[in-house]
Formats: sequence, structure tokens, C-alpha cells
Amino acid sequence: MNPLIISMLTITLFMPLPASSQPRNFHEYDGATKGAVLGFAKKPVYFSLEKGMRELAFLYDQQNVRVIVSLDHCKDVTKLIDRFRKERPGAVIEHLCRKIRRSKSKKNYDRNILLFEEIAALIRDDVNFYIHCRYGAHRAVTALTGGWIQFASVSFKEGFRRAGGNKNHFRSEGHHGLLDHARKHARRLRKTQ
Repeated sequence: MNPLIISMLTITLFMPLPASSQPRNFHEYDGATKGAVLGFAKKPVYFSLEKGMRELAFLYDQQNVRVIVSLDHCKDVTKLIDRFRKERPGAVIEHLCRKIRRSKSKKNYDRNILLFEEIAALIRDDVNFYIHCRYGAHRAVTALTGGWIQFASVSFKEGFRRAGGNKNHFRSEGHHGLLDHARKHARRLRKTQ
């Protein structure tokens, strides 16, 4: 094997891992942050505890995040937070497991409105929080958009901007259904004002 490749591999293998790192698809606006599940890894695993520890350290130490809202991988993130608390006695971090519903039914819309209101309460309480789904591009963006709409009575477009949304990520019918709930919520709030 080429000596240059061997030395590069050796350096890479023995380089210390960073103490903290930013999660994938990370976006922050006024203490409300969103992104991918902590410890996001490629298929078939989707989760790395060590990577998750570095990302949680970033959120806790650099972003002052004290609440994690999981829309996916709740069991994995629970294990991660338990380990984080064990390694950092006295660390104060709350974990909320929630769902966002994709279908356009009234029942699912009503459930999503409750989630939007819960996210708005976190913003109102001035709590730095992190909301994630698997990729941090669809469900987390939609829930955070709805939270900003509820909290600040802003338009859908402004809520989407604050949530770090990218319209190019919303391609499937299910993704559009999610956004439709946030749009409908913005219209409904505008009518009541």
C-alpha cells in the first residue's frame, strides 16, 4: 500500500474527536433551533451515540439548549440524554417526545395545532430548545414554522424563514400536507385578529 495513504489513514484514525459538533441541517433563530436527530448517521444505522454526544454537547454548551423535542428517534435520544446526564452530573436538560401528523384530515390538523401551540409556548417562555426529526428538513421545520406562526402571529412565509425552511426539500405529497397545516394555521390566525 502507498506510504502516503498509510500515513493519512493513521493520522485520521488517531486524531482526537472534537468535543462538540453541530448537528446536520442545523438552523437557529432567536433560541429556537432545529436539525437532524442527534447522532444522525448514514444508513442502515441512522444513529451513532458517540456522534450524538458531541452534538448534544454543542447544543448544551454553545447554544444553551435546555429542551430537546424529538419528533423521531425518541428512544435513541432518551438513551443519549441519560448518558449525557450521567457523564455530566447536574446537567439540566428536558426531553419531550412528540409526533406530527402528515395526513390532511381534520383530526390530524387539530393534533398538529396542539404541537404548534406547544412549540410557541417554548418560544414564549424564552427557553432555548432544539426540535428534530430524522433529517431536520421536513417535520421539524413544519412544527417550528407552526410555532413561530402561533407565537408571533407572523405569516406562513415569515414563520418558514425563521424555521430555516427550504422549499426545495418539500417534494412529496406528505411533505406538502405538512406545510398545508402550517399555511392553514396562519390563515386561521389572521382571520381571528
